[in-house]
Amino acid sequence: MASIYSSNLVIAAGTYDGILAGWEFGEKSKDSTSKTEVPPLTLSFATAVHDGSIRSLCIAGNPNKNEPGVLLSCGYDESLKTHDWSKRQTSSGEVRTPSGFGTPICSAFAPPTNHSTHCIVGFSSEGKICIYKKRDWSIQHVLAGHDGGIGSLAVHPSGKLALSGGVTDGKLKLWDLTKGRLSFVNKIDPASTRGGHARYDPILSVIWSKEGDFYALSHGSHVTVREVATGKTLLDVEMLSRVNQVALMSGPEGLFVVAACNDGSLPVLAVEDNEEESRKAIMAIEPVDSHLAREERFKCIQSVRDYYIITANSAGVVSLMNLQGAVNMMMSEPQEEEENSSRDSDESEDEENGDIELAVDIVESVRLGTGARITCLAAWCKTTGDQIEETEKQEVPERKESKPVEKLSSYKRKMESRADESMDPDAVKKARSLVKKAKKLKTKKEKKKARK
Repeated sequence: MASIYSSNLVIAAGTYDGILAGWEFGEKSKDSTSKTEVPPLTLSFATAVHDGSIRSLCIAGNPNKNEPGVLLSCGYDESLKTHDWSKRQTSSGEVRTPSGFGTPICSAFAPPTNHSTHCIVGFSSEGKICIYKKRDWSIQHVLAGHDGGIGSLAVHPSGKLALSGGVTDGKLKLWDLTKGRLSFVNKIDPASTRGGHARYDPILSVIWSKEGDFYALSHGSHVTVREVATGKTLLDVEMLSRVNQVALMSGPEGLFVVAACNDGSLPVLAVEDNEEESRKAIMAIEPVDSHLAREERFKCIQSVRDYYIITANSAGVVSLMNLQGAVNMMMSEPQEEEENSSRDSDESEDEENGDIELAVDIVESVRLGTGARITCLAAWCKTTGDQIEETEKQEVPERKESKPVEKLSSYKRKMESRADESMDPDAVKKARSLVKKAKKLKTKKEKKKARK
């Protein structure tokens, strides 16, 4: 797989108080206190750009260079603002939205590549969808949208199709952007029915797979993945907590969906054409106690490359994570019973030796100030021809040859140490306490289940 360290990854986050912040994940550099090379995630800017909260962000690549170009922010003040990332300008223009359309809730460039020509924006009040020309930000077309507002938008990799999810009407709509008309409507199951009237959870997240062969959506605690060619539902599960956003990851082992949950958990599920009983899934990050989940809940998630994802939680912590370990755990052959029975007894010893199997590798974390409440997230990652060719040459390995789960190396411990230094010490202490409690609870449940 292509290295994330040469990706020129950039991340943008918006907050409830109108602050827009941006980070860059640059080339490796030597830490001042050691000879270890560490890839820094550095803050490029943080400034107030909207009166009120920022509801949506999206990034378009520069068509002349393989680098980030225009960053669009949508505000509660009913305005769109453009930002030129390449010039490090926090604001390069303002676009007023049509009167009566309400707040711009979601946005996406079309196509979602370096050669974007349009931008699609969904609104709250009238449920309209506006198609803007990226060249001069004039409105080319207005789509009827939804009854009660738009909850989510996603543009197909080809730029010819778009999916939109309603906030109250329970509808998932497929749009033909080349003709500017509706192509298909699908309705989710109602969350409840009272007096003959159905109530639907908002469809807060919808996303296409990298090649556009699949799409995923979430509403309430449900996560659904469908195949585009057949319309078949490959996965439809209910999580233990509300799902705030989903991401699709793909690699040699297959297609996977990751859910950012309100209880602070991060479940990973394999998308396969199997029965529910044989569904492969793993909890990469365990949920925390309900009274503690407010700060730890995952608000945003985005896949950037292979099994790398970006997350943001309610405490304002942005993290770059590698879920290769979670994928390896799911796809590896079942272990012998003797090995499983001795795992609990060896766990404390492994922790002392730093020899722990990891489902998630937190490459780096940063915190956006104290008390910052992140509302939305966007990321851009460079893709070169050489990197694409490298990925295409890889063959899907047989499951018996699946890579072993990576161990916690000194390099990873160094990464976690750098993340701790950039975060509030009290927050770090609290996070460690929560993780420790979650591990103990998980071990206790496993022992109880084994006795039964």
